[in-house]
Amino acid sequence: MATTLIGRLGPAGVLLIGSLPAWADVYIGDVSEIAGTWQLESVAASLNKPKIAENRTWEFKPEGVIVTSGFNRHFGGTDRHEWKFEIIDGKIVSDNPGRPGKPLEYTLYEKTGDTMILKGGIEGFYFFKK
Repeated sequence: MATTLIGRLGPAGVLLIGSLPAWADVYIGDVSEIAGTWQLESVAASLNKPKIAENRTWEFKPEGVIVTSGFNRHFGGTDRHEWKFEIIDGKIVSDNPGRPGKPLEYTLYEKTGDTMILKGGIEGFYFFKK
């Protein structure tokens, strides 16, 4: 007689599975899925930590360049930076300005028509709006 997964896990296992989040990182097929100019509204160390307000623009160019500009809260002034990125195994892998040879990796955590959440990098979670 075949045993189902639920039968093998028992009530505690079913409860555990039922409490897990129903989402997973979104696979990025190519740069067109994220290309364009995005306003970075806030960052947070995790989804359940307080958000830190940001006022920066990130532009993902189709040729594999990220341009960031606006107020940099770390340096207390406005700046503009460009660096290269690639889509590798469904993730954004970018150069790391100031740390050559130590790339940053971002996964697409969530995306709707005009919002996007990236996970990774230095900050943890990045909350964008078109």
